[in-house]
Amino acid sequence: MAFKLPTLPYAADALEPHIDTKTMEIHHGKHHNGYTAKLNAAIDGTELESKSIEEILGNLDMSNAAVRNNGGGYYNHCLFWEIMGPNSTEMSSELSDAIEAGFGSFNAFKDAFSKAAATQFGSGGRGCVYKAMAN
Repeated sequence: MAFKLPTLPYAADALEPHIDTKTMEIHHGKHHNGYTAKLNAAIDGTELESKSIEEILGNLDMSNAAVRNNGGGYYNHCLFWEIMGPNSTEMSSELSDAIEAGFGSFNAFKDAFSKAAATQFGSGGRGCVYKAMAN
């Protein structure tokens, strides 16, 4: 099964002013598209070709950097489009309570998130997510 670049579920400008149109276009048309193409190339002709992304990542051979990095990038961007949206509201009280319990405050969570994101593979999503959180 070849993976396909999903269509954005909303317009590229729908998340403004938090995430600008150009950033969305780059992440969809360049980053996500690139991860999709490279993931398909990495699994072409292998037993992974017939598996879902969840099956691939759930049983990942960590030594296979092409599948690990591009599969992760593909899946993370799919998740990104689903969890962000123009009709998003304030966080739930359950999430707010969990952040308070785990980090002490939302600002402490943002600091910890930023530090953790800065050390992870990939350049795309973490910058957009951090930029959205900073607003």
